[in-house]
Amino acid sequence: MKTPVPDLFDRDKNFAPAAQALRSRKRESFCQEVAGECWGNNTEAYCRAFGATDRDAAGASAARLMRDATVRARIAFLRDESVERMGVDRLWILEKRKHIAEHSRNAADRLRALEDLERSLGLTEPVKIAVEQNTNVNLSGMAGVVKIENAAEFARIMEAVRAAGEREAAKPVDVAPGGNQH
Repeated sequence: MKTPVPDLFDRDKNFAPAAQALRSRKRESFCQEVAGECWGNNTEAYCRAFGATDRDAAGASAARLMRDATVRARIAFLRDESVERMGVDRLWILEKRKHIAEHSRNAADRLRALEDLERSLGLTEPVKIAVEQNTNVNLSGMAGVVKIENAAEFARIMEAVRAAGEREAAKPVDVAPGGNQH
């Protein structure tokens, strides 16, 4: 018999299926461990909940349990509940990481805080750049790296841009009496 998938979008969280303890005490204990001390270490949580000593078998069994929608929903509910109880939210954590990145004396701590911020904000994905062009220079770029297909044409364009910048800088500036520019 197939277990019903819990409705995670129930309006009253206290009556959602995930709010109820699982029928199996060991599965409930596993969920409590994953949502608590073993956050992110499913193998350790399985060993603690089921008393397993073989870590390879425990890892496989933990992976099997994590495929169960009821178990995942219960863990998500328990994590949300603990975050709510602590009074911590995503913004608070981001602010603390930002503070560490700005004010820590240790460069390694600053770098780790910046990396965590980058991951939290989803900035680790490469940025793709689309360039609209009217020339025969093909550009493609990702995350600050630009590949130039036709170097000679690109050099000609850059020289024209540099020359235009020099012409702009060489223009005389009218200065009216009193120091106001026109």
